[in-house]
Amino acid sequence: MKNTCKAAIFAGKEKIEIRNITKPKPKSNEVLVELKMCALCTWEQRVYQGVNKVEFPFIGGHEQAGTIVEVGTDIDKALWNVGDDVAVGLLTSCGECEKCRIGEEGNCENFSYESFVGGLNIRGMGGLSQYLAVSASKIFKIEGSLSYQEAALTEPLSCVVHSVETANIQLGETVIVIGTGIMGAFHAVLAGNKGARVIISEPNKKRIDLMKTLSFEEFIIPDEENAIERSLELTEGKGADVVLNTVGVSKLAEEAIQMSSLYGRVILYSSYHPDTPISISPNSIHKRMTKLMGSANSNTCDFITAMKLLNERVIDVKPFIYGIYELDEIEQAMKTAIDPDNYRVIMQIT
Repeated sequence: MKNTCKAAIFAGKEKIEIRNITKPKPKSNEVLVELKMCALCTWEQRVYQGVNKVEFPFIGGHEQAGTIVEVGTDIDKALWNVGDDVAVGLLTSCGECEKCRIGEEGNCENFSYESFVGGLNIRGMGGLSQYLAVSASKIFKIEGSLSYQEAALTEPLSCVVHSVETANIQLGETVIVIGTGIMGAFHAVLAGNKGARVIISEPNKKRIDLMKTLSFEEFIIPDEENAIERSLELTEGKGADVVLNTVGVSKLAEEAIQMSSLYGRVILYSSYHPDTPISISPNSIHKRMTKLMGSANSNTCDFITAMKLLNERVIDVKPFIYGIYELDEIEQAMKTAIDPDNYRVIMQIT
């Protein structure tokens, strides 16, 4: 068996190389996963553009799915076997700190994008390598007819599950989703599935047209109207019970608070680049009893929920897959992924 495999390596700003690296070997309590698909998250796009700073060389990729090709001697064969298809996630959590032990792996105290994971000898998240050695706690079984490319979106969906659960959306509530890139679109879909009325604030006509095909009917177009005034018009002056801001622009975080109702919950989901401070009226937050919350990453419970939503076809992610590229097309794929008109670009790893 070959002791090398291929990986797409970030070698510098706007520079990715396909290299042969040492193929990982699973420990007795690990499985070896041959990765089939890996989606290009905004995080990797920012590494490519030089916005997210990492030490090179670096292996990106954390939205991934593949098949088990080797099983360690201590793995329970009643649960995992060669040939099982799996999504892989939470590789950056240590599993041992207090946050991990209480089920908050997304807030791991030892969290780092630049750890050595998956048995690889290059730092990073590992999804753009052909193989990863993974403990059983970090794999999630793909079932039924779910494809590898769909399963690769388990991780981003799990992050949105975490956000929507944090918002505690109730039946019949009004929810405003700011932005419908893929993560905003997932927020809208999950909020609708929660039984909420969903209003979308989005300037991009192409995205609006897609959301209309998914049965969304109420839109705020901020390039053409005052978003705060329009949100109040649509809610009879009350504002929304929940506002989910998925766009990393500080001004929109400010507007999200102003769109919320009495007892409103506001989620700041996206990371902000640049991280410009915003102006908030403490007295308004106090009087209106607003809950202002952040949401980032996910935990094992969220991952399991996302996997169920996909396996059981509750959520269809196919409309959000823009295209699939071979590993040696990574440069073109990255440039395509960066285009805001496009949804998820997925790499075929093996």
